[in-house]
Amino acid sequence: MNRVMVIARREIRSLFVSPIAYVVLFIFLLFMGGMFVWRIFSPGSFIELRQMTDFSRFALFFVVPLLTMSFFSAEYNSGRIEMLRTSPISEFELLIGKFIGAMAIYLVLVASTLVYLLVLMMFGKPDFGQVISCYLGMGLMGCMFVSVGLFFSSVTSEQIVAAMAGIITLGVFTIADLFAPMIKVSLTFGKLTIPLRSVVDYLTVGAHIGDFTRGSIQLTNVVYFLGFSLLFLFWTYIVLESKRWR
Repeated sequence: MNRVMVIARREIRSLFVSPIAYVVLFIFLLFMGGMFVWRIFSPGSFIELRQMTDFSRFALFFVVPLLTMSFFSAEYNSGRIEMLRTSPISEFELLIGKFIGAMAIYLVLVASTLVYLLVLMMFGKPDFGQVISCYLGMGLMGCMFVSVGLFFSSVTSEQIVAAMAGIITLGVFTIADLFAPMIKVSLTFGKLTIPLRSVVDYLTVGAHIGDFTRGSIQLTNVVYFLGFSLLFLFWTYIVLESKRWR
């Protein structure tokens, strides 16, 4: 456990001494601030974080891959990965340490939006049950987004390639629900008919984060985010193991 935390602390320290973390934080706060003023902090709007939380996915699918793109790619380029492999640190410990480090940075990013909650508290009384649900949803969504970013960082030594692959993949998960109503076809396999629209609806992030923004914490949504997180972390572990024996 000590080795895992050493890796996590190193990732947090190395990212915050580079400009990328501050650029990403600026982009995220710029997007969220614009959304806050446009959709929430305006006359006649409800005193709630629902819309801002729902729209956060459109900023996060872009900024999270930028945060995670260097986690493994930089190790490949610098040659540090070989030093790590000859150390007592296992591939599993390396992965968990980097995941914890990435999530800590992500949570700092999300925590920066608490300033908007303070503004709302000055002008009204937000439903704190809904607020807790919103931030829980953003935390679970972050687990999934970070896992996807780490996976693509592990498969290539090119940071830009890792970032673009992560952005495209998360972009599909994020915006597919906007096009789901246009899908009218079904897939038929013998007597089995699969409504393609329902499948796309389930796979999209918006269908699950939406319940959290309404203050509803449902097991199916928790399983969705944690399931995809574990899947991409497992794939990342397989990639690390395969590279070890090449």
